[in-house]
Parts: sequence; structure tokens; C-alpha cells
Amino acid sequence: MNIRAIILTALTVLLSSFQQNPNTYDIQSKIKAVYIYNFTKYFEWPNSKKTGNFIICISGSDAKLENELKNLTKNKKVGNQDIEIQSSFAVNEKANILFLLENNPKKIAEAAKKLKGKGVLLLSEADNSCKNGSCLNFIMQDNKLKVEYSKQSAIRMGLKTNDEFDKLTIKID
Repeated sequence: MNIRAIILTALTVLLSSFQQNPNTYDIQSKIKAVYIYNFTKYFEWPNSKKTGNFIICISGSDAKLENELKNLTKNKKVGNQDIEIQSSFAVNEKANILFLLENNPKKIAEAAKKLKGKGVLLLSEADNSCKNGSCLNFIMQDNKLKVEYSKQSAIRMGLKTNDEFDKLTIKID
């Protein structure tokens, strides 16, 4: 095989890998996955949520985020619990963290009401979600992903956190 054929083959393989990469790599999903994993370190769940697997559930459809979370949490634990990533279109009361992709204030309020006192960290990414009952809400501010935090919503859910967490977020109440 001559040098020209080798270079052409190498370039073809290289270009095809670049063409596939944008479809499988999503920086927003990667950043959200890191945030979600780190939320496990700042909240204290009630004893009823400290047995079995630690469940992070995505309510809706986001395959890229789900894959990022699975890759990031592989072989990791929260306390003694293995981390399990699930997806569902229902409000999962068994979850420790529920990321509600629904961009509907009424649905967020309904989910918050259903999860009250159940030790579920409700996470969303819709305008004014924390005012509708979500504990945490992803927002874009100055072209950066930020997190709003409602301590009152977290307390209503039965969760505790430390004051250090307040410094990392945009506090709503």
C-alpha cells in the first residue's frame, strides 16, 4: 500500500469519527449530569430513602442526558447505595432525584404536591419552577448553565441541606 492510500484511509476514518461525534456528544447533557451527580453530595435524604439503590429518574425523554448520567455514575455510590439511572414518563415517588423535563408549571406544581414529604429532590428546567414547587431548576444566565434553589421546597419534600449549598446556587427563597 502506498503512502497516499494510507493517508487517504486515515483521513477517511478520522473524518467519519468527527462526523459521528457531534451526534453522541452534548456538552449541556454532560454539564447537567455533573450537576445532578454533585447534588447527591449536598442533600440528606430521609432514612426511608437510604435503602436499596439511589435512584436518579429522568421524567421525560432525554437519551443523551441519561447516557451521560449512566457513564458518570458507573461504579459510584451515594453512601452505601448503588446509583441507578431510570427514565419514566410518570412521577416516580421511589426516586431520590427526579428530573422533571415537563415544561409546564401546572405539571410541576402537581408533581411537587404528589412528592411532598416523600424525600424526593425535584429538579426541573422551566421558568419559575422553584415558585411552582421544584427544589432545583436549571436556567441559562449569561450563556452559562446555573441552578436556582428553593430551600423551602426542599424542606417540604423532606430533605435537608447545608448552608454551603446556598452559595453554589441562585437562592429563590
